[in-house]
Amino acid sequence: MNWGLFRKTYDKLAENSRLYLFVIVALVIVILSQQWMIFTMKTQTTLVPPYLDKAVNIGYATASADYYESWGLYVAELVGNLTPGDATYVANSLGKLFDANDFAIVKGKVLATAAAERGDQANFFFQAKQTIWQAANKTVFVYGLLSQINNLGQTVSKVHYTFSMAVHIEGGRPVLDNFNAYQGGPHTIKWVMAQEKDKGAK
Repeated sequence: MNWGLFRKTYDKLAENSRLYLFVIVALVIVILSQQWMIFTMKTQTTLVPPYLDKAVNIGYATASADYYESWGLYVAELVGNLTPGDATYVANSLGKLFDANDFAIVKGKVLATAAAERGDQANFFFQAKQTIWQAANKTVFVYGLLSQINNLGQTVSKVHYTFSMAVHIEGGRPVLDNFNAYQGGPHTIKWVMAQEKDKGAK
């Protein structure tokens, strides 16, 4: 029997066995790590607004500017094109987006607007012209024209109008608050600073 050959073969088998053992241990660690990630992973539901027409980044706590602007535009279109008949539905739909404290305020504004429309026998039509995402205070401005149209289809009034709201991401879904609607252009930080500068100059 060739003991030299036997010893070389035995040493090679032992070396291969150690290598295989190392690979198996490494694979076990990787598999256990993946299982732990799966078991501890939070369930995430991402709502995508209907006005998005391109890819955006949506994370668990942040998103792209286009994502925020799309939600602002969605809300502005809902509220700006309100009719007395769909006011309750619109108000309840907004409840899924706004936080509990702000929803009561938004619902009150929506129902009050519908009551005014019913009294005037007219509907509102909002045509968005511009959306602005202000990252400094997480606010979306949707600027456009708000028209009041009577039952005959005639335009009673047409004014420049802005809807604004704060948007942030919680657990992968948008949460809105600080809803506001007013006549005129967007009250951005730049606009506010210009107003204060004008006051100081007088």
